[in-house]
Amino acid sequence: MDSKNPHAGHRSRMRKRFLAAGYDALYEHELLELLLFYARPVVNTNNIAHALTDEFGSLGKTLSTDRDKLCEVDGMGSSGSLFMKLMYDFGTNYLKRSHSSETLNTVQQLKNCISEQFSDSQAKICSILCLGAQFELIRTITLPVDDITNGSISPKELAAMILKSGAFSICVGLNHGNALPLPNDSDFTVTRIFAELLSAVGITFRDCIIYGSKNSFSMRTNGAFSFR
Repeated sequence: MDSKNPHAGHRSRMRKRFLAAGYDALYEHELLELLLFYARPVVNTNNIAHALTDEFGSLGKTLSTDRDKLCEVDGMGSSGSLFMKLMYDFGTNYLKRSHSSETLNTVQQLKNCISEQFSDSQAKICSILCLGAQFELIRTITLPVDDITNGSISPKELAAMILKSGAFSICVGLNHGNALPLPNDSDFTVTRIFAELLSAVGITFRDCIIYGSKNSFSMRTNGAFSFR
């Protein structure tokens, strides 16, 4: 080890600890530090990791935090925040695919699925559950709500994504984070967009589930929108 630099070899030692004993061998801030080695190769990621856990409270909450908020943490930068977002999205999508044999043929099952996806997230996102002929989950598409409502993602592009999945029916989930799961203007706009495009392509619109404050709300069950 370089006697002039007590931190020399630190990254190598961290990697060896993880490889030798796995996830449980490191504290949460150390896991964040290790992740950031690959996004911030020439800065002190230990300081960044501590700042992230101080700001957001835990590893899970940090990973699920909106990218713009991650960027506000000193040292993260656009590359660090993008890397964390990719890690979270890849991980959650893998878990969704690994449960693809699960059938979602009741409102409560749809609520449970949406609640599981949003439980650790405050991001304003839309989760599109693409269901097969036997109500099995075949794909989940996650998009920012604002990109749908402001036209950044057009109905034509949405339809193409859904058709590519081979879905027979769709359930849309909308995340309110800590707010109550009561329909707002944005929710009605999103639901109307999906109702119109799914009707045009002949795919059943099962429901729109709003999640917030650890509760869920079915727009179909509560008559908050006319589904066709």
